[in-house]
Amino acid sequence: MSSLASVNLPFVLFEVRDGLYAIGSEYVREIVSMPKVVPVPNVPPEVRGVINLRGKVMQLIDLRVKLGLPSAQSELEVLVQLLQDREKDHRDWLRELEACVREHRPFKLARDPQACKFGQWYGKFQTDNSLLRMVLKRMDEPHRIVHATAAVALELAEKGDQDGALQLLTLRRNVELAGLAKLFDEARRLIRENHRELAVVLSRGEKRSAISIDRIESVERIPEENIEPMPGAMESGRGQRWRIGKRVKTQQTILMLNEEELVFA
Repeated sequence: MSSLASVNLPFVLFEVRDGLYAIGSEYVREIVSMPKVVPVPNVPPEVRGVINLRGKVMQLIDLRVKLGLPSAQSELEVLVQLLQDREKDHRDWLRELEACVREHRPFKLARDPQACKFGQWYGKFQTDNSLLRMVLKRMDEPHRIVHATAAVALELAEKGDQDGALQLLTLRRNVELAGLAKLFDEARRLIRENHRELAVVLSRGEKRSAISIDRIESVERIPEENIEPMPGAMESGRGQRWRIGKRVKTQQTILMLNEEELVFA
């Protein structure tokens, strides 16, 4: 019987990306930190592989992929690659500035630290990781100093002091840019180390399966009157295995999964 009918039992609420979802607690056997996943060939995209928990081997469903979202691992790699690219941007920026000083040609790259790609991303990025916030904040000063170098170095070159301009660029490369590189590396390390998925082990009889989630929110009851079908325009496809619920205290919307159809079908 689907957990959607077992409204007297509490639901396990959890986050996947920016959404709040619910699973009937009668299906939840345990919740563990993500164990090692062994990939399996020739399986659907949402099957990440198999995991082994105390001798019990079971498939792991990547719930993000199952729900049509980017996987947490792919989002992690995108963010790490973005930081690698932004670090390279600034090495290339200083290299181009030096070439312009040597060749007496205009420098056309961004001088405003908020206008470069990193500055634009930095101004919008938010994280609840306090250590990562601290590292990114430490980037602000050397990043601004590097960009301010353009005006000073080009002015020195215009006045005929090319050696002074090149010495300044060498100083910036060895101090501020080198410091930025260390901070970029530390940020990437923190992102990887703090990437924490959970595996929710579901069972029905002797059959077990696991799904990946981002974070557990709570275990709470959702009364029957707070559960309703998916709106008509969304009934096809996923609407057959979802219902809409509302939390009692906050009235926050929850997408309630039909575990039998989602995992055990």
